[in-house]
Amino acid sequence: MVNGRNTSELPHAVRTFGWLAAFFFCCPCICVSDDGAPPVKREGGQLVYSRDALGNQVPDFSHCGYRGGDQPIPQVPAEVTVAPSGGDSGRRLQAAIDYVAGLPADEEGFRGAVQLAPGKYDIRGQLVIRSAGVVLRGAGAGDQGTTLRATGNDRRTLIRIAGTTGRETNDAVAAIVDEYVPVGARQFRIDDASNLKVGDEVVVTRPSTNQWIKELGMDAFGVSWKPGTRDVRGGRTITAMNGQLITHDAPIPLATYKPFGGGTLAKCDWPGRITNIGIEDLQLVSDYSRDNPLDEEHAWHGVTFENARDGWVRRVEFRNFDGGAVAVWETADRVTVEDCISREPISEFAGYRRHTFFTQGGRTLFLRCWSEQGMHDFTVGHCAAGPNAFVNCYAADAHGDSGPIESWASGVLYDNVRIDGAGLNLENRWVSPPSAGWSAANSVIWQCQAATMRCFQPPTARNWVNGVWTRYAGDAKLWGESDFVDPKSLY
Repeated sequence: MVNGRNTSELPHAVRTFGWLAAFFFCCPCICVSDDGAPPVKREGGQLVYSRDALGNQVPDFSHCGYRGGDQPIPQVPAEVTVAPSGGDSGRRLQAAIDYVAGLPADEEGFRGAVQLAPGKYDIRGQLVIRSAGVVLRGAGAGDQGTTLRATGNDRRTLIRIAGTTGRETNDAVAAIVDEYVPVGARQFRIDDASNLKVGDEVVVTRPSTNQWIKELGMDAFGVSWKPGTRDVRGGRTITAMNGQLITHDAPIPLATYKPFGGGTLAKCDWPGRITNIGIEDLQLVSDYSRDNPLDEEHAWHGVTFENARDGWVRRVEFRNFDGGAVAVWETADRVTVEDCISREPISEFAGYRRHTFFTQGGRTLFLRCWSEQGMHDFTVGHCAAGPNAFVNCYAADAHGDSGPIESWASGVLYDNVRIDGAGLNLENRWVSPPSAGWSAANSVIWQCQAATMRCFQPPTARNWVNGVWTRYAGDAKLWGESDFVDPKSLY
């Protein structure tokens, strides 16, 4: 046994040289707690996280969502009201959005809400929110509320939340000097902190080196990861400093280990990023050809986020979209999607379609969301730096599995999620999609149901499973099979 694992599971070098090789030549593996207990318990009303000998633990997912989970979503006062008038309403609605965007922001960073009266609004183009502090609100997601209908045959997003420029990192990149920084840590030491201060936004990078790729077996024919193509970059804010010791606002989802390249920290600027954006109380519909049940010449997504932080979509119903309801792209952070429903998607069953609720960003929370007839209902994309969480979500008549679907997403939580008709998987996807390989690292399935469930342990990381109702396969440690667990939720 090495760090709690049977030596037959370890790389050849470790099996050959034993304990010394395990420490010096292979990344220390993450092992279960000594007493074999679940990784998280509840004691005295608090969650208590078990740590292994190296300090690794299940990430704290309470940092997901709007304002990092620290504040509730506010009710922002309306500054302008728009009523339906027939014809194409796109220009009128965009003008109202731009008007509110030009108002001064209050002390919380909000300019106001665009209030849409009940009725139907046709939009031949798309609506774009480019400025911080703007909320677009309807009168409800039901048929008697507010409906925005994407007309025409253009494959576009109906509501696009988009800042103007991406993240720019400072040339002064500091190296993490600790030999090993465990999963779930919120502090580490760097070699040079002279250009940093409390409150700075930084990017923590875990590199994808050639040695690490080989350790994972992802240099295999057909997968062939290349160095630098699977770097994981997570945005954080410095909350405390003590010399070279940096404390930041959310746990890291991946361990850093010097022989595999360690990690770096760089100060960043994001002048074009927008914050405090909300979409709420609407029904969004994508118009399609009734002559073709697999029509794809219509609006692709309902709402997307890019170059944005601290946003939300709540109480929105999506109908007939091709690509998905909500997509949080890699330049978005701290977004909440709650109490949303996706129904009757219209598309072919192939490629990147029907990815209903998707994130490639960081600290995204999908809470109480419902999806019907998706191909991948609750999914995470390429090298997404967690934590990200799906909580109390339900997929009906699923046509494909949920879970991370590309390469090396880390720190993903599926908590009280139910998938009817398909699986929930944390696994090596090999070449489906091409070059995906290991898709999930340091991720958790907690009190979930699915038609099938697959959960495997990637080298240099692990995944956890507690409380499942399914036909299970995998080498991850399983607690609570066909049983209810305590705590009922990790979020």
